[in-house]
Amino acid sequence: MKKSIFLGMLASLFFAATFVLNRSMNLGGGYWLWSASLRYLFMLPMTWALASRRGGVGAVLREVRANPGPWLLWSTVGFGLFYAPLTWASVYGESWFVAATWQLTIVAGILLTPLFGKKIPGKNLACSGVILLGVFLLQAAHFRTMHLEGTLPALVLILIAAFSYPLGNRKMMACCPAEFPTFQRVFGMTLCSMPFWLLMSGIALASHGLPSAGQVARGVINFLTCSSRNVFRGVHRSRVRRQTAPHLTKELN
Repeated sequence: MKKSIFLGMLASLFFAATFVLNRSMNLGGGYWLWSASLRYLFMLPMTWALASRRGGVGAVLREVRANPGPWLLWSTVGFGLFYAPLTWASVYGESWFVAATWQLTIVAGILLTPLFGKKIPGKNLACSGVILLGVFLLQAAHFRTMHLEGTLPALVLILIAAFSYPLGNRKMMACCPAEFPTFQRVFGMTLCSMPFWLLMSGIALASHGLPSAGQVARGVINFLTCSSRNVFRGVHRSRVRRQTAPHLTKELN
């Protein structure tokens, strides 16, 4: 259990670091659209290689060809409308504010439950509300020094991201074949979100030119940080499943 908690904390640490890196790229003069696009442009070859190594590329491509509409739509929502607004928010808000407010996605995921034919779990919503209250109380002193003209746009963008991430991912989970492991779904979503990211890259290129070498370097670091977070999160979830499975088996028996 201690190792599971430690792995979960490491995953959270790496994810929080992405907010700091995004803010750093903005302060360094990098355009936020490049900051967002570079992460997924770097992510595509990695997920392709991982899926190819495990023999899952063909299955994903066949599934995408069979159902292109849902794949393109929900991949764009789950990845594009999640990360682009979240990165844009770092232009207006400090990294601590973006990281703290992003915890709203916990409640957002619960509030979206009726879209999947289930009732909102009251206990989960109450527990999540307590967690959010604690997060915001920790940051209360900082809120007094913030300005509305920066806080309000950041809050709106984070809310868009907070709802888009669970909506897109859960819709894709429902659309994917049951035998699809996570790495195949992530590869498929990364691939199908490419039209969005190429469009964003084209807009960035037309308006601000190519990204600087420094921004590309920070983009690589950001990508590696996100990848490390996903590895630790995956190991953490696997350990949690293994630890809870015996208890669930006893309860069923």
